[in-house]
Amino acid sequence: MSQTQPLRQRPKVRIINFSSIGLPAENQLFLDRKDVPESLKYLRKYADLPYVYVVSGKDRERISELLRQLQAIRSTCYPYALFLTEGQPGFEDQQDLDIITVATPTAENIVEAIDRYADAKFTFDKTRLKNNNTSPLPDDVGVLIVGGGITALYAAERLADKRISFCIVEKRDILGGIWSQYANSTSQVNTSEGAYRLIEKKVRSNRDHSSTSEVLEDLCHLSEKHKDSIFTQTEAEHIEKKDGRYQTRVIRNGKPVAIRSKGVILAVNDRVGTPRQITWENQHLFKGIVFSGISDESKEVNWQDKKVVIVGMGAFAIENTRTALENGASHVTVVCRRHGTVCPKIIDYLNFSTPYDDKFEHERKSNIRNMMLWKKLYDQSGATQPECWMGKIKHEGHTISVSDIWFIAHYLKKLETATGSITGLYEQGVVVDHRKKIEADIVVNCVGFLRNAPAVKKMIDYEEMYNNNYIDKDLMYLADAYIDDDVFNSFFGSSVLEMTKFYMDVYIDFFDNPEYEKMIQSDGIEKISINDRRWSHYIAGADALIKNYPRYYEVAKAQIDQRTANFHEAHDLETYIAENKREWLATHTLLNGAPLAETACLPYVFEKLIEKKNI
Repeated sequence: MSQTQPLRQRPKVRIINFSSIGLPAENQLFLDRKDVPESLKYLRKYADLPYVYVVSGKDRERISELLRQLQAIRSTCYPYALFLTEGQPGFEDQQDLDIITVATPTAENIVEAIDRYADAKFTFDKTRLKNNNTSPLPDDVGVLIVGGGITALYAAERLADKRISFCIVEKRDILGGIWSQYANSTSQVNTSEGAYRLIEKKVRSNRDHSSTSEVLEDLCHLSEKHKDSIFTQTEAEHIEKKDGRYQTRVIRNGKPVAIRSKGVILAVNDRVGTPRQITWENQHLFKGIVFSGISDESKEVNWQDKKVVIVGMGAFAIENTRTALENGASHVTVVCRRHGTVCPKIIDYLNFSTPYDDKFEHERKSNIRNMMLWKKLYDQSGATQPECWMGKIKHEGHTISVSDIWFIAHYLKKLETATGSITGLYEQGVVVDHRKKIEADIVVNCVGFLRNAPAVKKMIDYEEMYNNNYIDKDLMYLADAYIDDDVFNSFFGSSVLEMTKFYMDVYIDFFDNPEYEKMIQSDGIEKISINDRRWSHYIAGADALIKNYPRYYEVAKAQIDQRTANFHEAHDLETYIAENKREWLATHTLLNGAPLAETACLPYVFEKLIEKKNI
């Protein structure tokens, strides 16, 4: 079996063809018979791919109005480029839009120009995240940020807004954290876009469950903005407190350097550390291929017509399942010790977009309704529910993965799960629990990561910290943590970025502020072990701050209001369901290899949400 054939290429863009030239390209939409309001409603059902428009220049007024309305809601349907086939552009007033004139506008030339553009625009070059700052490290700075991922770059942006001096030290030669180190090109954010928004863009938001390239593009924007304060290949070794300030010993170019600072933010991921390594008995006998499901190890794999075994059931396992199925795998078996929780996209959307009460909780009746629809989807699809249901939403230590294809593929008998542990391989596949054999051409190892808390513990002379992320005055541990029980029933939802946004408000308020001592003694602020830091801890810490400080009630409310507005601006419930159902049916066609009548598809039960709303 070939190990180097590329996976089946799916279209990178969706094309709206306003010209009279027929294009031999997939994913075209035609709006010639629709007015602007109709066009807007129609387009928003197709928000899963970036757009380009092919225009002749003759329909300038109508297209310009459509662009203005898409821009007004920062829709992902706003194009990245206009490919002009004739006439003068006339779109100079449009923002963030490339105008490309096709000199000889034949069908083949237009498609070739679009392909070239898409390859360049939507394939992120990670070398752009390499920071070449050769300036000396500062001797003294307001805040030292350790780490160069999402949390660090967001913190830098907030500190810069408040004119608090800072520098970032990152031990790798590249920024981006786990998104540049472990994410695959096919990865998507496991949280709905409105709750994972790094940058408020003026023209178009990122797509829902944003792609790796979109996340890296945003990180690149922030790294460029603050490049003079970022130092890569600089490792923080030890942090100690002296005379009310912090002194950090870092290693740069093999030499120790000391940086003094008023404060320190440890933006070092706790939950995702070193990937677990595993080799199975008789692995050398296996005639297929074995690889890890991280860091683009699957990039050159040919999935077409292959039997695939995915080992594990965390977020990377669900992602690799989707990738295999979308790229033509004949069947996927997920082998897991216990079933992780998977939710459809609409449930994740509702978790963030529906109103909260004064206690930052969702209405109980709505929660029960959503759970019943979710359970019905499990029952109708044939997917196995998590063993902890209905007592708990998920297992201890697990996240909740978001995937529609998980349920659809089960329904179409292209996906199944097997509980147990792989105890060896044989020529044609894997052995589970020394007895059950499963045939496979491809085995993907998605067994997760070791925790990274010990890495932070080595840097600091503290055994304990507080449940509101503080270790000491102006010293905050601001990163993802162990996911324990019932952690998604807070206003943070499943988003570490939402947690970071709230706690950066806290950090800035109490930075170099004597009121810190009073705050840290507040009711509900408790000490915890650094090595046992959990999501439930900093949720409880946030609850305590909100209870004791009216300002933080307002901070949380403003954060939720902004997030909800972002969701509803891009897609209100009716729009989201229309888009989600269209994708739902299209996924059946993709997996089946031919269109399926809606009556033959897994029922889309969530339209009832609109019916309830309209009563």
